[in-house]
Amino acid sequence: MGVMDSFKDYFDFSSKGDRPVRPATTAKGATAKVSPIRTNRSGSGDISEIVTLDPTGFQDVREIADHFCNDIPLIINMAALSEKDSQRTLDFLLGLKEGRHGQLKRVTPKVFLLTPANVSINQDEEEEELDEFIG
Repeated sequence: MGVMDSFKDYFDFSSKGDRPVRPATTAKGATAKVSPIRTNRSGSGDISEIVTLDPTGFQDVREIADHFCNDIPLIINMAALSEKDSQRTLDFLLGLKEGRHGQLKRVTPKVFLLTPANVSINQDEEEEELDEFIG
């Protein structure tokens, strides 16, 4: 048995180069349940819903996150928020956008469009910097 045969046996490669699928095991040797990665909810790229929210305080970011994590685009009007809550909410939106690979676009100085990764935004105009809102 050569080195390559030992390598193939160790990593469970067949002669065709395919790797057989084995059930995952835990440290104790029991088979672990493995869940498949979730794809788009509806199975298509169609948008069936856009949610509009008018948060009144930072505590409303939980509702924003719930919708966004379900791949629902949001229009967020932050006009009713204090300056401090606006800043905290914007920071949260930026983190949510980065963590879920979405997009955040300012529509007006206090209104933002937050879209998940499977939704593209028409970029006809140059993007405005979010720093103008922050500063």
